[in-house]
Amino acid sequence: MLGSRACLKWNIRDLRSLDYVIARTPRRKVAVQAGGNLGLFPKRLAEVFAAVYTFEPDKVLFSYLEHNAPEHNIIPVNAALGCSREPVSTACGRRDDSGRDVHEGLTYVSGSGDIPQVMLDDLNLQACDLIYLDIEGYELNALKGAEMTISKHRPILAVECNGNGRHYGSTKQELRAWLKARKYKAIKRIHGDDIYTPLPERT
Repeated sequence: MLGSRACLKWNIRDLRSLDYVIARTPRRKVAVQAGGNLGLFPKRLAEVFAAVYTFEPDKVLFSYLEHNAPEHNIIPVNAALGCSREPVSTACGRRDDSGRDVHEGLTYVSGSGDIPQVMLDDLNLQACDLIYLDIEGYELNALKGAEMTISKHRPILAVECNGNGRHYGSTKQELRAWLKARKYKAIKRIHGDDIYTPLPERT
């Protein structure tokens, strides 16, 4: 597989989080996943979902994704998933003071540029059973661009939730409040990812 050993290590570790989420997703027609990174997450999702949409804005990482995850039911999109259609750029680096090594999994939206940005609602998906977002603080932006999809299909949601949102003007509290306001309940936190299920509809 293409990609650095360090990035592959973290991807493989986080597959356990993905398996937890899959086990709690009863419908498995369509999964949406971002960022696609090295392709391990969409590759795993493609084993159990009929179709997997994966978004990766970085051009080099997108080429790795296409090589590592060539499954026919994966729809790879070389774009950022957000809440506008303004093109973006990407960068790779640590935005914390941990001092740990830098690897491709730390690639993030860094500002305006020439990479397309799309809103999930624009796809007008006929089904959506899971949305899994690990996009280095850009999660709330992507959720806002998927609000109609979430309201219509009530998918399981998994979002990385840490301090990186501050780079885009949001906080962990705002992200969690946004999901609570849309009748979602947190059921688990694994490796910095919050897992949510929709609350039952009142009759």
